[in-house]
Amino acid sequence: MLYVFIDESGDLGFTKKSTKYYVIACIETRNLLGLLFRVIKKVRRTLGKKKKNIPEFKFARSDDVIRERLLKRVVEEDLLFSAIVLQKQMVYSYLRNRKDKLHNYLTGFIAESLNYEYSNEKEFKIIVDKFIMSEEKRKEFNWYLKHKLLNSYGRSNPPKIEIVHKDSQQNPGLQVADFVAGAVFQYYERGKCEFYEIIKPKLRLELKKWF
Repeated sequence: MLYVFIDESGDLGFTKKSTKYYVIACIETRNLLGLLFRVIKKVRRTLGKKKKNIPEFKFARSDDVIRERLLKRVVEEDLLFSAIVLQKQMVYSYLRNRKDKLHNYLTGFIAESLNYEYSNEKEFKIIVDKFIMSEEKRKEFNWYLKHKLLNSYGRSNPPKIEIVHKDSQQNPGLQVADFVAGAVFQYYERGKCEFYEIIKPKLRLELKKWF
């Protein structure tokens, strides 16, 4: 089974205060135990007493020491990263008020790419950060991802696909995905490359999009 953890960085607003870029990133691994238990646990061990009990690692709320330690630790694991980078100033006006559709489109590019890299995979479990609150919109999101992932498979033997929405505080895989998204986001938004360079060797896909 391939596990795919998806998170994002930036925002989908279009005001003067909004970010210039929006990044959706994911981690792809078959070694779930390594991702869940080794990375976060070992990083915690290196921290002082005050930081050891942080309930959730978030890139935006972490200092550069934690960012560097976590990213350097995770690239040692048997996994790959993917990232979709949206340059928001290029988004068509009719999509700017349809943020759910825009997010679905972007995540769909990741799903579509999975069937090329993992064409022999028989089962996928996709874990998404639980930020889509509406049950109806979650169903629409799930349907779209499955459609994009199955698009290049024949009807005879399609893989099994499970999509779940989880609270990132309870899911170390999503916390790591947040750090990957944050590293890519900082590279494009602020030109800060030190964290991007750490993850770059494991970037399977880096796709820049506009609509």
